[in-house]
Amino acid sequence: MQLLLDHVIQFALQNEASDIHFIPSQAQVEVKLRVKDQLVLYDTLNLETYQKLLTLLKYQAGLDISTRHKAQSGRYIYEHKDLYYLRVSTLPLNLGTESCVIRITPQYFQNAKAHSVLDIKSNMEKKQGLILFSGPTGAGKSTLMYQMVVYAKQKLNLNIITIEDPVEQLVNGITQISVNEKADITYGSSLKAILRCDPDVILIGEIRDSHIARDVIQASLSGHLVLSTIHANDCQGVLLRLIEMGLSHQDLSQSINLIINQRLITTKNDQRQLVYETMDQQEIQYFLNHNFQLPNAFTSLTDKLQLLNKEGVIDEKILRKYTN
Repeated sequence: MQLLLDHVIQFALQNEASDIHFIPSQAQVEVKLRVKDQLVLYDTLNLETYQKLLTLLKYQAGLDISTRHKAQSGRYIYEHKDLYYLRVSTLPLNLGTESCVIRITPQYFQNAKAHSVLDIKSNMEKKQGLILFSGPTGAGKSTLMYQMVVYAKQKLNLNIITIEDPVEQLVNGITQISVNEKADITYGSSLKAILRCDPDVILIGEIRDSHIARDVIQASLSGHLVLSTIHANDCQGVLLRLIEMGLSHQDLSQSINLIINQRLITTKNDQRQLVYETMDQQEIQYFLNHNFQLPNAFTSLTDKLQLLNKEGVIDEKILRKYTN
């Protein structure tokens, strides 16, 4: 069974897939790969083989193999030429079995392939404040955030501590804490402990609720640079969501240094390219002080995608997919 699992994972790696989906039906299980934002059918398995494969996956990811009746998530490191971080997530189905998705994250950074992010890197040199990375699932938020963390460690020699659920990527020389509710290791309790450990940069995996949002804001106002992610369609959507969580305009205008909203798109040359819009502190203050209106000079994600289409980098289909 390990040979079958290796074959599936290694095929996915060779084709640069970001996810492996196991989708059960009454008769069989479809194995699909997400390659460049498209789901592609790879193979089908019979239910008996899939159940054995799933048991192996759950064991390796540290999940409870005895239950099929609750959603679970775990991870483990897989080695094939390089190191990869595999996050395994299961969902119970009314068929009596579970669906499963493996998210694949490389344990290294291809800096040579990285697009210019100098405007973001310059914000890593600030002593305090909040940098927020936003966008849908699969947009590369964590990857870009980690790029900034590695830059802060290697080039700026800063002390970095992270709190994540779970830890997305392992980075040498950085203190990384994984949330564990059963052991009372939460975002809130961990952040209080971290603030006593002289960090320069704090990475908080995701702002999911108002409690985490308030903790993040307070940490960013107490002499620390804080990085986190949040789900939103655009930069102004980030601010509106935080306001819905109960944060004041003053909190947001004083704490947030930069908001990034991003997408990973496929070009005509079949390459993956990062495209993003940013909103700096001055633009944030304008938005909050002018009835949620954007400055005239603001360059949106749509503006950048339309320019890429005009330059022939992306086609009309991609433009329509990522613009409202």
